[in-house]
Amino acid sequence: MKIPFLSSNKSEPAIDPVCGMSVDTSNPPGGAATHEGTVYYFCGPGCRVAFEKDPEGYLSGEKSIEM
Repeated sequence: MKIPFLSSNKSEPAIDPVCGMSVDTSNPPGGAATHEGTVYYFCGPGCRVAFEKDPEGYLSGEKSIEM
């Protein structure tokens, strides 16, 4: 029996802007949000919700969540 090769179309990982964790952009557990034309990916729904409440705070580094 032949086993098919895995697709080589791997997506680049992204960094969750809230907690700093690495996120698989092809299947982000916390989903994604767009801010000023840029898509951000999240490790969990809580990080996405926090980001949506204050995106500038997390992008500036003023806010962060320790994991």
